[in-house]
Amino acid sequence: MRVTLAVMPWHLMTAPNGAASVLAAALAPDHEVTTYYGSIAFAERMLAEAETAPEGSAKARLLPESYMYVAEEGFTGGIGEWLFTGALYGYPDLPDAAAGACAAIGFSPDVAAQIFRLAAPFAADAAEAIIAGRPDVVGFTTTFSQTVPALAVARRLRALAPDVTIVFGGSNCDDTMGAALHRNFPEIDYVVRREGEAPLRALLDALAAGDAGRTDVQAGKIPGLCWRDASGTVRANPEDGRLPDGGDFPPMDQDAYFERIEESPVADYIQPALMMETARGCWWGERHHCTFCGLSDMILPFRSKAPDTVVEELLAGVRRHQVLDVLTTDNIVDRTYFDTVFPALAKSDLDLRVMYEIKSNLTPGQARALRGAGVIQVQPGIENLHSLPLKLMRKGVTGTSNIATLRELQEQSLTVLWNYLVGFPGETDECYQEVIGQIPLLHHLQPPLGAHRIALERFNPYFDHPDLGFAERRPRAWYRGVFPGLGEPDLADIAYLFETPDRGIGGATVAALKAAFDVWRGAYAGSSLTHRAVGGRLHLYDRRGGRRAADHVLDDPAEVAAYAALARGRSPESLARHLSASGWRVGDSWPAAFVDDLAALGLVYRESGRAVTLSTGHDATAVRGAAIPTPAMVGAGT
Repeated sequence: MRVTLAVMPWHLMTAPNGAASVLAAALAPDHEVTTYYGSIAFAERMLAEAETAPEGSAKARLLPESYMYVAEEGFTGGIGEWLFTGALYGYPDLPDAAAGACAAIGFSPDVAAQIFRLAAPFAADAAEAIIAGRPDVVGFTTTFSQTVPALAVARRLRALAPDVTIVFGGSNCDDTMGAALHRNFPEIDYVVRREGEAPLRALLDALAAGDAGRTDVQAGKIPGLCWRDASGTVRANPEDGRLPDGGDFPPMDQDAYFERIEESPVADYIQPALMMETARGCWWGERHHCTFCGLSDMILPFRSKAPDTVVEELLAGVRRHQVLDVLTTDNIVDRTYFDTVFPALAKSDLDLRVMYEIKSNLTPGQARALRGAGVIQVQPGIENLHSLPLKLMRKGVTGTSNIATLRELQEQSLTVLWNYLVGFPGETDECYQEVIGQIPLLHHLQPPLGAHRIALERFNPYFDHPDLGFAERRPRAWYRGVFPGLGEPDLADIAYLFETPDRGIGGATVAALKAAFDVWRGAYAGSSLTHRAVGGRLHLYDRRGGRRAADHVLDDPAEVAAYAALARGRSPESLARHLSASGWRVGDSWPAAFVDDLAALGLVYRESGRAVTLSTGHDATAVRGAAIPTPAMVGAGT
């Protein structure tokens, strides 16, 4: 069968679409597959308008930067969906609620109105471009802000080619969300829920049978599929819990993206990257689902590719597409890769620039392995620097271990993308004040992008278990605007984000935390705290912003050993036991006094009875000299 995979705005243009690339590879052996990158086509339409507009006008700001801003920042407030409501429903003007949502995140409502005006003609042209390929089936992948744009194009496809089969899938179709979309939008023939390779292949087999009765029988056997039988009755098959393992993940077919972007004027504004999938799920989350995490339990089981396969696919992709920037889709790195994949990549002699999501319990050896492999940017899920909120999150780490991870990543010159999360039921002002008071000690380490209150998301434990603190909830208000014909039950099924009363710390503490972070970001570029071992002595050089420059020397061998032992964070009692086991004879009170002396000099971070050293082994100028990433640079994802 001829299958077109449709990638709509607001897919990030800096890399191939992960879902479309996986499906293209999975379907290609048996079907003729093409991919339509409507995301790039829409960015081109915006750019063409900007290039002919008077300088300084709102239209002149329709550059790829504006597209990327909406793609990165426009989901939580529904902006990406709002901008296509005119294309879907025929609204002549940008709704006032949409303009307000734009203003709330600092995006010009005037620019948004220009984008809104372009959406309807784009949807019409996109439908015609897709039909020109004479597909039997068109599959729309929907993640983040792609649902309304996909619906707008699908509605036009249905009018132009009533016999074409339209299938929706992606993260916005998981569980009740996909079923609600299917029953409320008749232009959707089928919805594939969860990971799509196997069910989509089965659906194409059913469609190829050609007989309506036989197709119904086969469709009824596909786990999770939403469909309509011959009588028009809407059906949603139950899930069976089976998921493909790592050996079944096909390599991504990214040809369509690189061929499309190479010929696009948008390429002058972006740096294309290779996309890599090495694992699915989360090995930590399947045992201890973090309370704020919106990954569905249906896809949490961790599965990863064999190390040799990962290296082979990555190097083959680099050779084929001639790019060295690599983005991974993984939610968390496979722990075995530190001893397998990363050493192999280090031997490749390529100047790779890889981004990975990792867990924040990083060891010094693992940090070195990342750097050696060409990993230059990590998202370690640090989230907080105090053990109480981290325990409430079920993160399995402490505040001092997170500080140690920041220090190790700084020492290896890796760029760290992280946000500070607040708003957990049970957290206290006191634990945040303890952190705020010590933030000046951290000015040489990479600061968070900001402090953000956690969201109530479908699938997170806070959503599934209201007794944990968020019993009151309703879909965020913007869902009512972008789906105006739906009643509350359908909105509750289709929504991913929910409104709920704030929990945890209040405005004054949040304001103080954000103010401390602002100072931290300002001081970071000119701050350092380093150490150097010389002749058995440890020399420490303190050049942190906001503090008087100072040099310190530890010349007692017991002090040098104790300082090294505090690298991962210890209580004075733990330090005493470690020193005793190592043969150092110190008094019972000595470890606590030593930690107090280090704290008086600002050389350790203390939290929940533990202390961790702060100095790095050298001045990581490669990171410190770079611009601090903005919040818009995080969470693009797949």
